[in-house]
Amino acid sequence: MVIMIDADAAAVPAGLSWFDECEPASDVSCWLADGEFVPVTEVVPTTRTSAVAAIRAELSALAVVDDHGAAAVAAGELSDLIVSCQRVMSQARALQATLAEELASRSELAPASSAAEFRSVSAESCAALEVTAPLALTSGQAEYLVNESVRLVRDFPATLAALARGDLDERRVRVILAELGRQDREVAAAVEAAVIGRASEQNTTQLRRSVKRLLHRLAPEQAEERRARAAADRHVRVWPAEDGMAWIEALMRAEDAAAIEAVLDSGEKALKRRDADTGDARARTRDQRRADVLAKLAWAALTEGRIGPTGDGSVQSPVRDVAGALSLSGAHGRPVAVQVTVSLTTLAGLDEEPGDLDGYGHVPARVARELAAAGIWTWVGCDPVTGAVVDHGRTRYTPTRDLVDHVLLRDRTCRAPGCAVPAVRCDLDHVHAYGAGGLTCPANLTPLCRKHHLIKHHGPFAVDRPEPGTLRWTSPTGRTTSRGPDRPGPVHDPPPGTDDPPF
Repeated sequence: MVIMIDADAAAVPAGLSWFDECEPASDVSCWLADGEFVPVTEVVPTTRTSAVAAIRAELSALAVVDDHGAAAVAAGELSDLIVSCQRVMSQARALQATLAEELASRSELAPASSAAEFRSVSAESCAALEVTAPLALTSGQAEYLVNESVRLVRDFPATLAALARGDLDERRVRVILAELGRQDREVAAAVEAAVIGRASEQNTTQLRRSVKRLLHRLAPEQAEERRARAAADRHVRVWPAEDGMAWIEALMRAEDAAAIEAVLDSGEKALKRRDADTGDARARTRDQRRADVLAKLAWAALTEGRIGPTGDGSVQSPVRDVAGALSLSGAHGRPVAVQVTVSLTTLAGLDEEPGDLDGYGHVPARVARELAAAGIWTWVGCDPVTGAVVDHGRTRYTPTRDLVDHVLLRDRTCRAPGCAVPAVRCDLDHVHAYGAGGLTCPANLTPLCRKHHLIKHHGPFAVDRPEPGTLRWTSPTGRTTSRGPDRPGPVHDPPPGTDDPPF
């Protein structure tokens, strides 16, 4: 059996199959094949596949649906057509990846040399900003698309060819990229070549198992080295769910997750005892109590303005350095607070228009009123006709920077196309540079997340404000995208037959 052979070899040795089992020698440049070591120098060359020609062939076969309708197709042929549709999607993704990689390679989209010290400003991030608006993507989705395309084209040519042929779908391609993306290039190329021949017959679970088995044999890294590389990707993400709920996803060190698990379990038992003491031990399920414990941790920290112990903050842990409390503070010198936007009429109980929870979206009017009344929230009053910000609460703190507050409450999020980073986590940027005579005033200030702030100054995009509240981005290809002001509050149309607002 052989996985890779010398490019100069006349043929694969007799009796050796493309993929079955393999055992690497101590030197990764040699593979044990049927008891003999076979030298390896480069991957067997991949035949170039025309995705456009492949798409045309599949569409020709699918034309029967247009000609006669799906109802006229025999049951036995429907599954074949469904598979054909999947191949078209795979082939189109391969073509899209090729085009995206080419876009990221163009000199017009290259950032300035001054951006070299900033990891977030790259040809890929500039290319992503170029396609964010026309594809109606968030900035994160656009960057994922471009980065995945670049990796696929540059580092995994055999996988790209299989995708272009329709042999693989995006799910299996992502398994290969996820498992091999951090490996040494020689190792990744070897494993890619080994699994690609059979990958079309495997589902994602089987393919992942094959890749991992080969990696363990070919690249037996020390466990601590793999862990250190994996720990670099630790993160926490929050995104909206349905009906006023939200998801929290965390990737972290196992011992940190175990500590959280222990706190949630202990807290859940304490809540169960409390529920029993109040006369209803079944008031909440175990899952509900665990979720409530996690929420209590955040609410307590937000109320106290810090994370950790009081006093001298001395805490000893055999696992993690946790000495010293963390004081919570927001961006731009503002105390930390979570923002709920609600119409003045809703706040007064005159209507039931939903509020807007910062970073989430609409919440019921009752919830908005409760949050607006809580001392650790900032409420934002909006004009019922225009939806514009007209006032904001000061129950949590007394603002000393009204201009900052006004801009952050007005613009809500980063003003780059597709970016939803909350304004309170953004930099405040002078649209017309302060050093060039730009004023420090609401009309010339706008929030930009750190990445897009750097792209504005070091990337190939021109940014201007054609009118108050609107930021216009012009790419080096001439494409313009405008980001207008948000209207966080509900907007009421005036009654028919009158030009006057209802209030």
